[in-house]
Amino acid sequence: MNKEEEIEKVLARLRPMLGGADVKFEGFNEGVVTLKYYRPLVNPAACHVDRTKATKDIIAEVLEEEIKEVIPELKQVVLLGER
Repeated sequence: MNKEEEIEKVLARLRPMLGGADVKFEGFNEGVVTLKYYRPLVNPAACHVDRTKATKDIIAEVLEEEIKEVIPELKQVVLLGER
């Protein structure tokens, strides 16, 4: 399994735990994983939105820890997109 497949596998496992946010793999270069970040829906009536208030920074930290488990040379996870 290549690095991209390993990263996609981690993302697939973690997506349900991102508090309604989502991330899409953009690239991996020189130890940096780049992901497109989509913030959670803001509709309070949406039943599928987790109200744990996971912030973008917390999500980046969790993803970094989990991806580092499969790619030890990881230096950083960068989330592009909405704040």
